[in-house]
Amino acid sequence: MNAIWIAVAAVSLLGLAFGAILGYASRRFAVEDDPVVEKIDEILPQSQCGQCGYPGCRPYAEAISCNGEKINRCAQVAKL
Repeated sequence: MNAIWIAVAAVSLLGLAFGAILGYASRRFAVEDDPVVEKIDEILPQSQCGQCGYPGCRPYAEAISCNGEKINRCAQVAKL
């Protein structure tokens, strides 16, 4: 029975250590988002329909901001 508690304690300590490492790494290596992409993404309807040729609204917003893609490819925005 004592071996079980040692194993539980060891796995718990490993989980705590790896969790702390991952938490530190997520803050240390965080990537800042482009505010222009955020604003464009807020305007898009978030239907993720793919009619524009992109897999979702976020990649389409990035293409508008970075690659100069036209806003009229979104069928939902064109209806407005």
